Amino acid sequence: MRHRVDPPEVERAANGLRVRGHALYLEPRGRPPLGFLAHARGAPPVLPERMVVTGPTSKLLEAALPRALRRTAALPAAYGQTFALGSLRLTLHPAGHVLGSAQVRCEAEGLDLVYAGDIGGSGARASLTAEGLEQLTCATLAIRAVYGHPRYVFPPRALLLERVQAFVERTLRDAKTPVIVAAALGEAQEVVHLLGGRRTLRLHHTAFRACEVYAAQGCELKGFVRLDDEGDVVVVPPTVRLARLKLRAPRICVLSGRALDGIAGADEALPLADHAGYDELIGYIQASGARRVLTIGGHAEDLAQSVRALGIEALAIREQHQLALPGLS
Repeated sequence: MRHRVDPPEVERAANGLRVRGHALYLEPRGRPPLGFLAHARGAPPVLPERMVVTGPTSKLLEAALPRALRRTAALPAAYGQTFALGSLRLTLHPAGHVLGSAQVRCEAEGLDLVYAGDIGGSGARASLTAEGLEQLTCATLAIRAVYGHPRYVFPPRALLLERVQAFVERTLRDAKTPVIVAAALGEAQEVVHLLGGRRTLRLHHTAFRACEVYAAQGCELKGFVRLDDEGDVVVVPPTVRLARLKLRAPRICVLSGRALDGIAGADEALPLADHAGYDELIGYIQASGARRVLTIGGHAEDLAQSVRALGIEALAIREQHQLALPGLS
């Protein structure tokens, strides 16, 4: 006799993923009536009609997408504050990914779901510029699997930041221009936090605007200027064509978890990532006590297989192709 398997608590719908049986979309694309946005990185150019976010995420969106934000009704919520939207009770908790990033607990009759989304590293890999990851427990956990393959196990953050600093000093001694290629939201602020007291950093406008918000929210960032100003170190996102900048003798260091796969065209590549690695994803899942795990995006099937090997029910949920705003990705 076959056991009945309940459908997953998160389902695919026209505008992305939605909590089954409820109106709430989770990081939607398009313009549904109600959505939760976990963080501002990779934010879509069209936002939901009403949008649950943290205060810092709202500020980052205001800096990056002012016109889109004016067309939505933001519903800022503080971490730990439980509030009702229709039949759902929602509580946001720190995700440790970038400033303002959040997990959301969704509760209703028969529903105990945590959408962790993109969680950041913890312990020796915790971000220096984002709120620390909070471990949650739940019956069902939905989690993104950007680095959900076993090959993505990252070194301690301090070790990688030491190597970033060594790259900069070595490049300057050689009379070259250090160019750090890093996500405009997340890794760029880690670099400014590390080097801003010693060097002047010239930032691409997307990273500069994000740094202004970080500083206004109390993050200690200094020594950063706009890309056209004078400075020692150039920091740009991966979308920028470096040849157009006409830099003097550039030497390039790429910061990305994909550095473990090898990155062509870089003088140096370091696996500094603001996402959790495979081992951290597995650790979070086990500590959650979830009876069912839904893996999303990235290496969702690889992660689901690993979770099933632990004796936990796991389903990989596929997403339709998503277009993100390149400046904050």
